[in-house]
Amino acid sequence: MKVIYIHGFNSAGYGDKVNRLKEQFGMENVLSVNLPYKPEKAVSQLQFLIRNIKNEEPLLLVGTSLGGAYAMYLAYRFDLPAVVINPSVKPSQDLKDQIGKQVNYKTGEEYHFSQEDVKWLENIELPITELEKIKDKLFIYLDEGDELLDSRATAEYFKGFYVKMFPGGDHRFQHMDQLLEDLKRKSVVRY
Repeated sequence: MKVIYIHGFNSAGYGDKVNRLKEQFGMENVLSVNLPYKPEKAVSQLQFLIRNIKNEEPLLLVGTSLGGAYAMYLAYRFDLPAVVINPSVKPSQDLKDQIGKQVNYKTGEEYHFSQEDVKWLENIELPITELEKIKDKLFIYLDEGDELLDSRATAEYFKGFYVKMFPGGDHRFQHMDQLLEDLKRKSVVRY
């Protein structure tokens, strides 16, 4: 099984979550790239990766925050399983206060996040009625202490879906080991 890890806003394709995925699935089976800052380009790059992998072997998407929004959209579009961690359900709303100059906290790169970028995010915001079509392939993991996104509102939004909320934690998500153990129990991962 191949895994595409999709990082969040102002983040990058490396770090603890990626390392834990590589330990679990094998370094050669986890793809994680630094995505373009423009959402349209990021989704285009992810679609390219998916198209080039999905017919070769099983594929799992793992996305966090904005990457969770991308993962849900792509899972729907390509009929793939997805694990979303502290996902942004409405990124056009969640990120509207971020318009302007940004500095990526991992890479230090500076860029401009525009009104057009926020507007474009509406393209990937699927209504819950559409996400219900992939309900059996969508696994939502939340840290109750998420300081950026309301984990309780997210859990309520996904009522009836597979949602696991861990006590404490934060937006960076502190329960990766428990998440991986849970995926094994749920038989989401195949080796």
